[in-house]
Amino acid sequence: MVQTEKRTVYATLDIGTSQIKLGVYCPAISERIIVIGSLGNQLSYGDNGEVRADYNLIREQSFRLFTQLGAFLKREKITELQLGICGHVSSLFEWNRHTRAPTPVPFPIWLDTSCYGSLAKYNEVMGNGKSKDIIGTFLPAGTNWLFTKLLYRKDLAPTIDSIFLQVGDALYFDLCGGFKTHFSSQISMVDLRTRNYSSTLMKELELNYACLPEISYDATHINIEQIKLFGFPNDSFVFPAMADLYTSLYGLRLKDKEGFVLANTSEQAGAYYSNRPAMLDNFLSISFADGFVNYGSTNTGGNVVNWFLESVLGKTLTADLLNELTIKAASIDPEHTPIILPYLQGERAPLWNSRLTASILELKSSHTEIHLFRAILEAIAFARRQCFVQLGYDDLALIKIGGGSSRNEFWNSIRATVLNKPMMLADEKELAITGVIDYMIAVRKDVVPKPAIDFSLIQPQQELVLNYESKYRKFINYQKVIADCSL
Repeated sequence: MVQTEKRTVYATLDIGTSQIKLGVYCPAISERIIVIGSLGNQLSYGDNGEVRADYNLIREQSFRLFTQLGAFLKREKITELQLGICGHVSSLFEWNRHTRAPTPVPFPIWLDTSCYGSLAKYNEVMGNGKSKDIIGTFLPAGTNWLFTKLLYRKDLAPTIDSIFLQVGDALYFDLCGGFKTHFSSQISMVDLRTRNYSSTLMKELELNYACLPEISYDATHINIEQIKLFGFPNDSFVFPAMADLYTSLYGLRLKDKEGFVLANTSEQAGAYYSNRPAMLDNFLSISFADGFVNYGSTNTGGNVVNWFLESVLGKTLTADLLNELTIKAASIDPEHTPIILPYLQGERAPLWNSRLTASILELKSSHTEIHLFRAILEAIAFARRQCFVQLGYDDLALIKIGGGSSRNEFWNSIRATVLNKPMMLADEKELAITGVIDYMIAVRKDVVPKPAIDFSLIQPQQELVLNYESKYRKFINYQKVIADCSL
């Protein structure tokens, strides 16, 4: 066991699609995460599904945050830095080893759907359950996987200098000069039973293993040039980059048979088990920490609320507006709200139906914008309940929740009541950053307390449970009708 002294700081760079954040943890300074800074990220959109990011901008913003980190470390007289990186993954980010730069610029990220034409080939390789044999999990056809994007790229053979990275891998290279990654950053290319690249997929893509970064878990010393550039201490190390979803689960500190919701623009729902659960046909199954997780990403969450406020009400999303709508919605009986199917962009887990459309059912002339607002909150909760029913609802003791939209207490009450399960709300907003720090402490076997996270209990409103049971059954029935119409 390594005894960590007061001079050590753990830091995490979190590369989101809209924000790049850097947080630190030093037990001698605070028991909680300290956010050093947050800078904007930018995406460009095209007419054919293109969603691109510019690595030069990401690098510039990240380096600005590293400079702020260096000033913090110097001010606090820190002599050792352990740095982690997490962020969005499944980008088609081709890097040239010779020029030490990406090509082309900008690069398609996970949201980019311009590789839609490769889905037929994806289904040929991975469909009808074949993904379970190839990578050890159900993996539905989608444009949001690296494998799909590489299939689309296949006709343009990579040059001898090409390596396909994720954005966190590129920053890792810029810091230490190596090409390494955490298996979670390569989720659609890795056999999750072995955490190595799938030989079947590599053969299908006609790629050699040098075209992808080495999967590794150990920290590497940061180059002396970068240490001087940012003002880091001489003993500064960086870990291979991880997927932000994976690290957020670390942040929730899950126990056996606990469900979870990561409530952000879109939401993830799943459950953690100490013993390997059954592999499902509509959720991903991965080994995680000392156990296993079944989970699925959805297309429904805070994005539906944002759409309603901006496109329907024509208002700008602000905290004051949300508070005003929430207070008014809390006074409405759920018996009097319409039923909404919130599928503005189809749905991923558990339906995997990109053709599914949004609908408002049982709408009356007496309904106002407040009724619709509450109905949207209920609809997202119904959609999550459908996830948990298929995950194994009865086996779960409780459901932990974190993320941006989990800060709305009223919505949390609706969620708990619709699920009819106690929920535990994490008070730490930066779960991905916290999760990386938890991970680094565990890998290093350091004898320090983890960053403090408190969980508050949210109980179902029992007087509304039966009402929501009835509405949930209607929700499912209406969903089936709309799904049949969308065929």
